[in-house]
Amino acid sequence: MALMLGIMVSAISFTSCDKDDDDKGNPPVFKAFTVAADNASANVIFDEAVYKADNKSGNLDKASFSVTIAGGTATLADYTVTHTAGSNEAIIVLKTSGIANGEEVVTMQPASANSIYNADGDAMLVATMTANLNDIGIIGKWVSGGDHVAPLLIYAGIDSVYADFRGDNTYLVESFTPDGSKTTLTGTFTQQRSAVAGIWNITVNQSSPNALVSEGIFQILDQNPLMMKYEIAQTDPVIVGVTPPTAAEGFGSTSAGAFGVMNIQTYLKVN
Repeated sequence: MALMLGIMVSAISFTSCDKDDDDKGNPPVFKAFTVAADNASANVIFDEAVYKADNKSGNLDKASFSVTIAGGTATLADYTVTHTAGSNEAIIVLKTSGIANGEEVVTMQPASANSIYNADGDAMLVATMTANLNDIGIIGKWVSGGDHVAPLLIYAGIDSVYADFRGDNTYLVESFTPDGSKTTLTGTFTQQRSAVAGIWNITVNQSSPNALVSEGIFQILDQNPLMMKYEIAQTDPVIVGVTPPTAAEGFGSTSAGAFGVMNIQTYLKVN
């Protein structure tokens, strides 16, 4: 009987060790890597909860990843990482220089073979994920003030403008008078590159405070910060004698050039 009990105990112990071994050696892997519509960040998803250290502690940070951008016209100036220990998602905040054209390839991987761990203390293998930046055009936050404000707006009593064109194709524009009064415009927009290099067409569908449609053009200039020339005119309801500028005719072509530079707005991008 004692011999049989010893055999049973040995078998149980052996089986238990096998199970522990099966739970080990399965490092975390990437599930997805996507760049936000505004190119401001990238989302990293793992197949399980991850940590900076092998003892189930620590938020992933910049030192946990290697991130590079190659190709296209924009370059990577810097990046930061937002993550909570035990989450399977991390946000890489991207700071780029230049104007992205969508050909930029973002490559992301663990910084080393011991920079990302799962709850069992298994280190993630060094594997890469890639995604392209977006050809975002006007998407982003812009400010205009002083001499950058279009003369027509200055004559209307406006001395500064804040514009937020979002990745979901909605926008918010706030204009201010010298006494601090604010007017808020909201709606949706569509944009597309024109046949003229560097110039985009834009259609703005305002929904508040009243419904109207404006059309025009914009161009983003590669400087630090990025600068945008912007010219649009209302097309619906029609204003007699007013026609929108066109890419073919260039800036200053509102109403066939009748307004000269009066309707050209200049913005600087907010990083």
